[in-house]
Amino acid sequence: MSYAIAMTEKKLSHHFSKADVFSFYDDQHRQVAVYKNPILGKAGCAGKQLLIDLLKERQCHTVIVRKVGEKTLARLLNAGFKVVQGNTRHSIEQMLNDAYRNENLLIDASQGVKKNSCNCNQS
Repeated sequence: MSYAIAMTEKKLSHHFSKADVFSFYDDQHRQVAVYKNPILGKAGCAGKQLLIDLLKERQCHTVIVRKVGEKTLARLLNAGFKVVQGNTRHSIEQMLNDAYRNENLLIDASQGVKKNSCNCNQS
C-alpha cells in the first residue's frame, strides 16, 4: 500500500492541483519517493491525466489532500484511489495514521471544491 501527499514547502498543500510535489510513503510511513507535480505549467486539465498516471505508476492506494476540485476528485475516485482530506496543522505522521484509519474520506465528487474554470470532459 502506498500513500501520496500533495505538498508545498514540506507540508500539506492547500490545494491538490497547485501542490509543488507529491511525496509517496509506504505502509510503514517511510517516504519512498518525491515527484514534481506534473500539472504545474499545464493549462486546463492537460496535466491531470499525467498525475493520475504517476499515482498509478507508483502503485498509490490513498491520496491525501487539503482541498481538491470536484472534477479532479471525480477523476481520482473513478481511477480507484481513496482520497482523504488532511489538515494542514497535522504532522505527516498524523495524516498517514488518519488515512490508514480511513478518517475524513472523500467518497463523492460533490465533496470537492466547485470550480467552473475548466470545461474539459471527464474520463
